[in-house]
Amino acid sequence: MSIFRNVAIVSITLSSLLISGAAHALGDQWYIGLGGSGSWLQPNPVDNDIDITERQGTGGTVFFGIDIDDRSSSQLTFYSLGEAELDGNETVAYQAVDASILYRIYDTKDRRLTRGGISMALYGRFALGYAQRDTELRLSNDAAVYFGAGGGLELFLTNNFSMRLEGMYHDQDVASASLQLVGRFGGAPRAPARAPTRPISTPEPVASPTVPAQPNVPAAPVVPAVPTSPVPEAPSQPAVPAVPPVARAGDTDGDTVADSADECPGSAAGFPVRPNGCALFDGVLSGIKFSPGTANLLPGATNQLDFLANVLTQYPQARVELHAHADDQGTVRDQAILTRGRLREIGTYLVRKGVRANRLVLRSFGGTRPLYDNSTPQGRDANNRIEVFEKSN
Repeated sequence: MSIFRNVAIVSITLSSLLISGAAHALGDQWYIGLGGSGSWLQPNPVDNDIDITERQGTGGTVFFGIDIDDRSSSQLTFYSLGEAELDGNETVAYQAVDASILYRIYDTKDRRLTRGGISMALYGRFALGYAQRDTELRLSNDAAVYFGAGGGLELFLTNNFSMRLEGMYHDQDVASASLQLVGRFGGAPRAPARAPTRPISTPEPVASPTVPAQPNVPAAPVVPAVPTSPVPEAPSQPAVPAVPPVARAGDTDGDTVADSADECPGSAAGFPVRPNGCALFDGVLSGIKFSPGTANLLPGATNQLDFLANVLTQYPQARVELHAHADDQGTVRDQAILTRGRLREIGTYLVRKGVRANRLVLRSFGGTRPLYDNSTPQGRDANNRIEVFEKSN
């Protein structure tokens, strides 16, 4: 037992260091679990005259791990696998510990649940482990280190609670099946909210609704309405010349706005600017909206994407960053999946419109940077936003 105890202590220490480092880098999405198990045991005594009278054992398992991404996890597991009974009242008690990688082969919803729904995943698990066979007998198949493999079904009842049915082959003389309960906790640390950015406005914006101010929460900036006519000819969009104009004398930064009228004298040449010389791409794309909780663009959202694609076509040196943000609904992982999906939808649309992919930098922030009060429907709606900024290098 002392060997098993020492190996277990070393395994816990090394795994804790590895999992802690992974958790810091990947968002601290921990999980723990426990379960009951039934096992098939086939010890092989050196004395061939000893027969096995009972091969079925019962026991339990305890484990903890880290979700590496939507599909894979790293896990440390401890087993008590019961004991086999042999002639002469002899027994062989099995215990084991292993470190493993779990990979979800099939996942119905990438573990992102809809209200009132559940999701399911089929997974495989591959392990390096150490087994202890506690007996007075000499066994011919008592190698301590083993390579195991198994698989199972994981049913996600909520975003943070699931149930597993798993089968595992440990070594040539032991296999097990278990029913397990799993709880997830932790998440990426919330980044401090930055100051609200200016929405991209039009020269003569049409009146549009604002997000009502909440107690102790600053009022939302005006969100310009999206034009219903095709762009870029729509009169409500900023005027963009067919060919970028050439810088004039007295225009130090080369943005075509004279220094005397330039409120942003450090503008990068070759980028579109507002009439005051400040960057056109520096704020919320207010016309881009999605169906709540999905990456599906609402009708009219492509008008502003068409306008953006047209401007980028006319300014071939310009590169932009697109930032996606969500409200605080669901887990940190749900929010990250949602904003990544929305960026994928926007990026795909712009590439289809002729914008080269290397001119787009897509950054997903999930719900870590709210600008409004998430306790109100209006605040949550405004926090679901897409922002655009110039990328000068």
